[in-house]
Amino acid sequence: MSLAVKQPFVSPVLPAQTSGQVREIKPDGSVLVHSEGRGWICQRAASCLLTPQIDDSVLLANCDQQIWLLAILTRASTLQPAVISVEGSLHISPSDTLSLTSRQFVLNADEGECQVGNMNYRGKTLSAWVNVSRVMGKCCETVWQSMTQISHRLLRKTTQLEQVRAGQLDVKVEQFTRMHAHTTLISSKTLTKIDAKQIHMG
Repeated sequence: MSLAVKQPFVSPVLPAQTSGQVREIKPDGSVLVHSEGRGWICQRAASCLLTPQIDDSVLLANCDQQIWLLAILTRASTLQPAVISVEGSLHISPSDTLSLTSRQFVLNADEGECQVGNMNYRGKTLSAWVNVSRVMGKCCETVWQSMTQISHRLLRKTTQLEQVRAGQLDVKVEQFTRMHAHTTLISSKTLTKIDAKQIHMG
């Protein structure tokens, strides 16, 4: 009669580095990865900026009794957008030029700030919808082939000198026109015409 010898239980150990497949994304940010025949709870390494998705193939590392997800090897689906996420703020500081090229660019933020020494913009069209717009500066120059401005109320104030040079000037007011100055000069080379039902001078 032989007695069966009970083998001691050996806890499975993940190799120092191996690959696996993402099975679940936990609410706390940890990731359940299937590797070596079982599931492992992993933490994303700080260098893994690409957010893992279900069924992605990933690289794991076993270090100091902690399993880390180091990188995304292959994505399960390229139809889903790739998401780069980090904890806290992200600063990109290249020593030379930062270039972004894509078919479409979308930026969403609650607040934004842009500081550029010299900026050149080239494009076919520009559309902006804002509630309040404020522009302050020392000098403004605009050159347009055609310009149309429509508003309910328009206030323009010039403290020193305002000049208008035009080939032809046509002013049409529906109700009331008022011109007041310390000195007013009206001159023409050929014809000056004042036409109204009543004309008061003096």
